[in-house]
Amino acid sequence: MTNQPHPTSGTRRVAFASLMYETNTFAPGPQGLDAFRASTYADGAEVLTVGQGLDSIAGALAVARANGVDVVPTTAAGAMSGPTVAAGVYPFLRDRLLAGLAPLRGQVDGIYLQLHGAMVAEDEPDVEGDLLSAVADLMGVPVAASFDLHCHFTARMAGATPLIAGYHTLPHVDMVSTGERAMRLLLAALDGARPVIAWRNVPMITSSEGQDTNHPPISEVMARLHEIKQEPGILDASLFMTQPWLDVPELGWTAVVVADGAGELAQRRADEIAQLVWDRRHRVLAPKLPIDEALVRAAVIPAGRGPVVIGDGADSVSAGSTGDGAEVLAALSRADLTARAQVIVTDAPAARRLAEAGIGSEVTLRLGGRLAPQFHTPVEVTGTVVTVTNGRYESLYPPVPVDLGTAVVLRVGRHLHVVVTERPASQLDYQLYLHVGLDPRDAAVVVTKSAGGYRAFFEPIAAECLDVATRGPSDSRIELMPFTRVPRPLYPLDPDVEWSLPG
Repeated sequence: MTNQPHPTSGTRRVAFASLMYETNTFAPGPQGLDAFRASTYADGAEVLTVGQGLDSIAGALAVARANGVDVVPTTAAGAMSGPTVAAGVYPFLRDRLLAGLAPLRGQVDGIYLQLHGAMVAEDEPDVEGDLLSAVADLMGVPVAASFDLHCHFTARMAGATPLIAGYHTLPHVDMVSTGERAMRLLLAALDGARPVIAWRNVPMITSSEGQDTNHPPISEVMARLHEIKQEPGILDASLFMTQPWLDVPELGWTAVVVADGAGELAQRRADEIAQLVWDRRHRVLAPKLPIDEALVRAAVIPAGRGPVVIGDGADSVSAGSTGDGAEVLAALSRADLTARAQVIVTDAPAARRLAEAGIGSEVTLRLGGRLAPQFHTPVEVTGTVVTVTNGRYESLYPPVPVDLGTAVVLRVGRHLHVVVTERPASQLDYQLYLHVGLDPRDAAVVVTKSAGGYRAFFEPIAAECLDVATRGPSDSRIELMPFTRVPRPLYPLDPDVEWSLPG
């Protein structure tokens, strides 16, 4: 029996659900279910508030309520970016999400899903494509979904629903408005529009440091995308720049346009955006400085102008890296520091040892290099334990509660402060630094392990932001990564690849 919307008296009902995870297939793993249960794992009304009003759910909820829609929250699950999800975990999370929706069959008019778009599991390479298809098949009503800008968009996703909206910004500051756009697409479909989706994959991948939407060349593309989005007949448009550290089929940038019945128009506009991207591929660059050169530049910044923020993108936890890289720490320990420098390193045994030693203890130990030894080498330091905390705080970017286990501050010499955590810490914002009493605004050098996304929070307080060349699972030198499953040819793995639109 085909599911039908519930008999209404004028009030429409929309079910909400969420599954958020970004995989880095080069990070050692796999990722287990505990990571989700320790981060975002909500049911019922809590689904609407777990993102602190800063996520796409908040935007979808605002539009729904403004239009008199009855919202039915079901389940949410999510974890910080990391390695490939272990076999069995995604089927469990999918079945949980479907079980939350199943009692609403025939009782809701539509579904809204908050997804990332780059979740890869050992037993499912295209998680979001599989999930969208499963939800659409189960519920038999329109399904709208919001995605991260780094969504790995696939034909299976497009086949499941045309109601697709992705972030427009990097750094990501439009999560709420993306949820608003997704809900408007759903309401348009319920109001009689005939949404059709067109997309064009571009055979290129780039490190996220070069994808900043505030600056050329990507700002040029996004300006045209926003013009297209305002055209008659166009319902929405997105440019998915993909999570580049995925070794999966179909990988590449994708331009997506949703139109009201105008399939040919949607395809022309998707092709136009794709061509703009391809023409600028050589300019989407992520230039890096040697660490020692960055520290020399930092040393000449006058006091009072704010910290020099050093981006260690190759160890970007928000891109799925492990957070245990110690190259920058080693350089800082060699440098002649005259004011406070602060850096975060993940090392669970070291964090526990320092906590057991206690505040005031002097300890010599090796830090880092435990989780991804193929990329990272530990460094020996001697310092004094100055802070021991529980590692629990509220992240603002992404807006989720965080539990890093034990977090300890070790002062090395007079000025170097090393935050040692049991679990990897996303460093898109500086809430962890504040949590342990190291306000970055009062430092001379602040290290953040982020591939460009850190600029939303750190750039406003910085004298200068410098991205440095290090090794790690999210190395900006894409051509050095051990890809085996991606489609070829693919730029820049194949630097001389030729591509043109069909026809």
